[in-house]
Amino acid sequence: MKKQYFFSFVLAILSFITVKNIEKAGIERYHFIQSPVFQKENGWFDFSDPEYILSLPFELREISGLTDYAFNQIACVQDEDGIIYVYDLYNNSIVKRIPFGEGGDYEGLTLVDSTFYVLRSDASLFKVNQLSDSVVNVNNDQLSLPSWNNEGLCFDKVDNRLLVAPKSKIGKGPEYKGLRAIYEISLKDGRLKEQPLFMIDINRIQEFAIAHNIPLPVAGGNVLTDSLNIDLKFMPSSLSVHPKTDEIYVISAVDRTMAVFDKQGEIKNFMTLDPSIFNKPEGITFLQNGDMIITNEGQMGVPTLVRLNWRIDGRE
Repeated sequence: MKKQYFFSFVLAILSFITVKNIEKAGIERYHFIQSPVFQKENGWFDFSDPEYILSLPFELREISGLTDYAFNQIACVQDEDGIIYVYDLYNNSIVKRIPFGEGGDYEGLTLVDSTFYVLRSDASLFKVNQLSDSVVNVNNDQLSLPSWNNEGLCFDKVDNRLLVAPKSKIGKGPEYKGLRAIYEISLKDGRLKEQPLFMIDINRIQEFAIAHNIPLPVAGGNVLTDSLNIDLKFMPSSLSVHPKTDEIYVISAVDRTMAVFDKQGEIKNFMTLDPSIFNKPEGITFLQNGDMIITNEGQMGVPTLVRLNWRIDGRE
């Protein structure tokens, strides 16, 4: 009987230590190990096997928005200086700097033909054209967005428009607590449409994840009662349209999550990102072959760039 009590006690201690270690490592990491594959219908990303992870220079420690630029190059901004940086993925170095404005909280960046669009968090949209190495033409428009904090910006090539994803809620009151919005700007007339393209309902994301047995971020909880509280905030920090599927990928840095929507706003997929790889995922873009690029702010460490291959049948 004493041995039985002893082994029960040891088992209880080991279970407690295991739970605490999972919490310490981050429950997202535990979930990531269980489900590393994302999107399977006509291609997929294997988050357990990035093509590479690059350490970016200290100058880009506050990297935010980014966009596909040229063959094996991206362009990016960071949320302190009015500079567009062109980064070469082969050489792992900054190859060009395009100053366009004073210091500010620049969060979104996209490229349409040869024109850059830069979104500042206060909803100022900068249109940047580099006429020569020393001459840059800049126009600035103030968007009539209801959100006070705006971060996501991308080009939707198929529908010839810009998409904007405010980070914060778009209205006061409890009815807006779980809602986020995606807005569109027509490139024919440059006008922001007053009504959102679609709304993102955090409750629907949560329901989708539970229905498809997809882990959600959690916080707190009671070890003694083996309970954990779902803690899905989903505050968009960046978005991009996949060139192969025409679906909209949206990432949330605050809880390291990613959701995929079709053009009507129906959720198609969801994932909690591994915090050991995506410590603060602030930017996302796609290369023309479908490969995904995600960048992480440095915070107190080194900013990083993660490349994930778009995998299809027959491709290694």
